[in-house]
Amino acid sequence: MQIRCYRCGWSFALKRDEIVFALEGLEESDAAHYDVRCPSCRQTNKISRDQLKKFAPREEVEKEKPEE
Repeated sequence: MQIRCYRCGWSFALKRDEIVFALEGLEESDAAHYDVRCPSCRQTNKISRDQLKKFAPREEVEKEKPEE
C-alpha cells in the first residue's frame, strides 16, 4: 500500500504484515483510523479503516466476514 505524506509529499509503503497488524489493533481499540509516521518528516498520517481493508490480504478480509 503506497502512502504519500500530506506534509512533505514523501511516498512510502506499508507492507502486508503492517496492514494486518494495523487492522488487528483497530479492531481491539475500536478506532476509526490508524496513525502512521512519515519516515522523512515524522508527520503523523491517518489511514482510515476502510482504506486498510481495501489493501489487506484476501485471507484477512475473509476472516472478518461472518459466516451465513
